[in-house]
Amino acid sequence: MTTTKKWDRPAITAEVRRQGKTLTGIARDAGLYDSACRQGIIGASRAGAEAIARALCIPFRDMFPDSYTRGRHDEGKTSSNKSCNASQNSTSPTDTIRGAA
Repeated sequence: MTTTKKWDRPAITAEVRRQGKTLTGIARDAGLYDSACRQGIIGASRAGAEAIARALCIPFRDMFPDSYTRGRHDEGKTSSNKSCNASQNSTSPTDTIRGAA
């Protein structure tokens, strides 16, 4: 039976140090504000958490299975409103008539 590693705050910071990195350095390399990764560990910055997972080469869902729920950003949509998603890519008949005039 295989067990997956439990990634809690001390384990994440220990792995960051083991690889010779810093949370601030990871955030800067990702183009984020300096404290983004520190905020990511506590669940306040998804971008910071994603940067940590990328920098440590660990799948995001393995490192943060409960901290960030799956939402619309995991789906690749820009809006959770289905009618908005459909209307963004279509042209209304009114727009076509106005454009022809």
